[in-house]
Amino acid sequence: MFMQVKRQTTVYQIIETAIMKTIGLSFLVILAGCVNKSHDTKTEENPSGLNDTIVSEITDEEISDADEDSTDSATGDEAEGTSGGYVCVSEDGKVTIESGIYEGGGTAPDYWAEWTIVGDNGKKRKISFNYSSYHDRVHAIHKNDGSTYYLVSCSAKTSSAFTDEWLEAYRIVGDSIWEVNITDGDRKRDEYGFHISYDIPGWYFATNGEGYDWIFEYDPATQNLYVPLVDDEEILDRYDVWHFNGDRFVHTGHQPHKGLHDSLAKYNRLISSFNTKDYIIRIDSLDSRELRYASWKRPKTIAEKPDIIITGGKREEHYAAPDELKRCDDYRFTKDGYEYIVNYCETKLISHGFGEHHDFLLVKKGDKIILKQPEI
Repeated sequence: MFMQVKRQTTVYQIIETAIMKTIGLSFLVILAGCVNKSHDTKTEENPSGLNDTIVSEITDEEISDADEDSTDSATGDEAEGTSGGYVCVSEDGKVTIESGIYEGGGTAPDYWAEWTIVGDNGKKRKISFNYSSYHDRVHAIHKNDGSTYYLVSCSAKTSSAFTDEWLEAYRIVGDSIWEVNITDGDRKRDEYGFHISYDIPGWYFATNGEGYDWIFEYDPATQNLYVPLVDDEEILDRYDVWHFNGDRFVHTGHQPHKGLHDSLAKYNRLISSFNTKDYIIRIDSLDSRELRYASWKRPKTIAEKPDIIITGGKREEHYAAPDELKRCDDYRFTKDGYEYIVNYCETKLISHGFGEHHDFLLVKKGDKIILKQPEI
């Protein structure tokens, strides 16, 4: 007997759920942005020659010595509501960013960010972006010449169903930060290929809310950066790969999902990533527009050869009467007398527009149910 995970939904709540990111510690990631809309900028002489504008006004208060264990947040002159955000830290510990969303902003709200940096003088300084954007990851990029710059993952919700995500790069100069080039950390110039716009619900449902870490993922071990490919505002789960060679990022070509077994490398886009307590399921659309089913029994991972591969499935859409809660579409594949149904949906209407909604992996042989496990 399998445990059913219950949730109460309306059609609108399903979409609302889809626009909540669930990566790491906070779902705020999907509601966030990195468009620099700071109204508090000032111009100074730039000793580095990287950029002629400081990206944010720095407070005069020196927070603490660099060798102290300090995670102080905003000071008393912070903008109202800039607390309790998501925190990310660079690998070298020299950049800590807390950012969040202002309340009451509607479908395209304003965001804030508080940076704490270790300056060239070894002191910690705070940089306040009162009207900024959401930063959910920061990575230290160490160059062969001994310098370091920082990649920041950014996103901005542009409407109720769409968001933009992109990268920005910064270098610590003195006790400030300067925006620099993404590929090599040098003087800022126009770059293309590090920005995407996509449909929020589509990516959420395709990855069960787990795919946001895959967007502009940087792997410090391999020094590879994965830039997602997008078609008609749908993320494909295929990637442009950029490798950092010690001097700059070099484009090395396209590849499928990182770590996916070679036998599954040829596909057009991800349709569904579906997980139960015992199985990992992946459904892809091929260039031929056929659907392909692949499954692994845990503790296997997607890096290993799948236990089952089936090509030629179908997507089944379900309709609901006015007094019923609509079931989600499911995906059906057959092999050797068995039918594999992914995202099999059971609903129970409680009141108008509200009900219980459960999704399963269902395996049948004829009319007999062999396996039924809920999605996790």
